[in-house]
Amino acid sequence: MKKRKFYPTAAVLLGFVAVMTVVDIATPTRAFSEMENRSLRTESKFSLSRLLSGDFQSDYETMVADQFAGRDGWITAKSISESALQKTENNGVLYGKNGAFFAKFTSYNEEQLERNLYFLEGFAETHPLTFGIIPSAYEYAQSELPLGAGQVDERQVITGIKETLSGNENISWFDADSLLTAQNSEDLFYRTDHHWKGTTAYLAYAALCEQMGLEPVSEDQLVLREVEGFYGSYYSKCKKAGTVPDTLTFYDQPFQIKTVVDGVEKDNWFNEEQLSARDKYGALLWGNSGLTVLSKEELPDNPKRLLMIKDSFSNCLAPIFLSNFDEVYIVDLRSYPVGLNQLCEEKNFDQTLVLYNFENLESDTNFYRMTY
Repeated sequence: MKKRKFYPTAAVLLGFVAVMTVVDIATPTRAFSEMENRSLRTESKFSLSRLLSGDFQSDYETMVADQFAGRDGWITAKSISESALQKTENNGVLYGKNGAFFAKFTSYNEEQLERNLYFLEGFAETHPLTFGIIPSAYEYAQSELPLGAGQVDERQVITGIKETLSGNENISWFDADSLLTAQNSEDLFYRTDHHWKGTTAYLAYAALCEQMGLEPVSEDQLVLREVEGFYGSYYSKCKKAGTVPDTLTFYDQPFQIKTVVDGVEKDNWFNEEQLSARDKYGALLWGNSGLTVLSKEELPDNPKRLLMIKDSFSNCLAPIFLSNFDEVYIVDLRSYPVGLNQLCEEKNFDQTLVLYNFENLESDTNFYRMTY
């Protein structure tokens, strides 16, 4: 009797596997997931060495999972079920109050952070600079965090870094934390994304101008762009059902900006088509390219130049500085394939700004490019 009861269950299971196998084979291969905002693995190259090392099997499992039929639907179903179970996190994203998301960040790489600061100080010996660290959104929305989140006290670590660098005359400290704290607002960052808003970036721009001896352009002289339906990086990870999208904001200049991204000239400093895709923030500066150069159409004989070494937080900030400089050279060390010395020698920058979010600063492994 037990065997007879087992047969229908086995038949249903085998039938499901057979149907899904056929559907999976018939489903076209996808190279990119718009919903997850990431590239999908489309193949696993076979070789005897990769088989013996286990790399082939690992990549093959990833490929099967990435190309599984109806993947987006399964992800949505998982998110709905976890929401129904009142879970407070999913895939490294914390569910805060009032629909806010935050990265689960309970530890950081202290050794990498120290290495990066070492490289920064070495670079500053020959290239005096302004340096700032942007705390993450949860530092300004503590009341919205789930109970017992156990987040890293970024502000305390940043204060320690400030004290360590205080004796370095070649580094002018930009206190982003004090600036953001003074706003007394939880509306500084997106709720579905880890970046600060374009309007917050303007506040940083104005404060940086004051510190760097520049006259900030007023907001009413810029063009505020607002793009509805923005589902950011946190949403791409957790896919929480019922999420209310953000409105992407950034300031544009009233004049035409000449833009060159990794040697390729673009028709604008942002990708207009990308603003219609899910990853709307990726439109700014055409993503995180190695070297992006923004300039005015007509340059004087001795153009005033800014070098900005940054992460993606400054993608909405950099263009505003064309109100003060003729050219802005923007380097993202994660995508910059060579050292900085040659660029600095060729362009003779008037000022240098290094601005990073804390989580990116402690994890970036490319600061060594400042040394050659």
